[in-house]
Amino acid sequence: MNRRELMTGAGALTFAACTPDEKTPVPAADPFDGATLMKDVDAYVGFGTHRTGSPGDRATSDWFAKHFRAHGYAVEQTDVTCPNADTTVARLTSREIALNGFAQPPLALTPAKGVTASVAMWNAASPDSVKGRIACVYIEREGPVSPSTAYRVAFQEASAAGAIGIIGLISSPSGELVAINTPLGMTLETPVLLIGEKDRATVDALILSAQPATLTIAGPGGERTGVNTVATRGREGDPWVIISTPQSGWFTCGGERGPGIAMHRALAAWATTQTFPVRWLFIATSGHEWVDAGAEIFHHTQAPGPDETVLWYHLGASFGARAYEETADGLVPLDTPNFTRTLMATKDLIALCESAFAGQAVIERPLAADPRTALGEYRLVLAEGYPSGAGFWGGNAHFHTPIDNASTTTPEIMAPIARAIAQVVEQKLKAMA
Repeated sequence: MNRRELMTGAGALTFAACTPDEKTPVPAADPFDGATLMKDVDAYVGFGTHRTGSPGDRATSDWFAKHFRAHGYAVEQTDVTCPNADTTVARLTSREIALNGFAQPPLALTPAKGVTASVAMWNAASPDSVKGRIACVYIEREGPVSPSTAYRVAFQEASAAGAIGIIGLISSPSGELVAINTPLGMTLETPVLLIGEKDRATVDALILSAQPATLTIAGPGGERTGVNTVATRGREGDPWVIISTPQSGWFTCGGERGPGIAMHRALAAWATTQTFPVRWLFIATSGHEWVDAGAEIFHHTQAPGPDETVLWYHLGASFGARAYEETADGLVPLDTPNFTRTLMATKDLIALCESAFAGQAVIERPLAADPRTALGEYRLVLAEGYPSGAGFWGGNAHFHTPIDNASTTTPEIMAPIARAIAQVVEQKLKAMA
């Protein structure tokens, strides 16, 4: 069954059961109030680690479903099965040294006693230097974001050169390790342990000493299943408005995912007060850290087609995070928005976005939609030719780190963004009337 059959066949009965004729709970007086948004970010972070299928990820899905049903939406959940990225041990030890890290997927587990060898710095110009040793990969960043793609390439090269283990010494603004999104189906034969740049002096000393070190990665392995949560509301036959956001990630994802999730929930409440002749579809995808695995499933099996959809707005990563100043003493949090964010929009929405986001740094000047340069899950929207849409993506100083908690955003940053998104949607639909 194709996606059109899914959305207009069996699903049509569900949509008809949620027409505007039904009595619907009245949303909060102002779903875009900063305190309300912040409460949702706190709740999301409080669920814990959000790796696909983890208890925190499943709790997030249940929370979404409860919210949508309370606002009169029909809810469907679809399985998203990905590798289990959790470990029981992810550590480098040598005499008095013990560094805990994060095992970079795809996981290659070590024997129970680990793998032991001296540590050598990886240099692509002399790959033989890591043969039979533990390679340490360090790549200098050139801006505020860790060079994840370059690290992934270097891991593959060090593995091919005969390293028996790999340390990824990650350069990042925070000094913390930065986990790297991983395509489903990717394989890596050599175990990789990520360690933050804050531990560089310890690793450098270990390399100079030439003493053996033991790298141990243990875990349950196997797979886990999360779910995409799809909420729909409206009258059969009306065109679709789709609002999407990813929900899963490597850690607690406060600044990365939290603002998008809080605004997604707020927009779902707000949409019930609108009287436009459209159907609403809100989708929260799991599987994101496996390079958009849940979004791919939704696009291929459930998403209405471009000819049925009048607007798709994607709420991606870090667009509502706060900025940080890098100082000699570490990061200093600022009350201003993060600059490492992008808004891209189709031609019909550019002027609407410029007006709605006026005064909001960076996103007040949206990029023209281009599937060749779009990132995150919004690239899928453009690749499939949806004619009208906008999408955010970005990074932040705590992006993909274990310390990306609720402090990485603020109510004052999120509220004006949420209101501007609603303004764009509303003005787009008014122009169609």
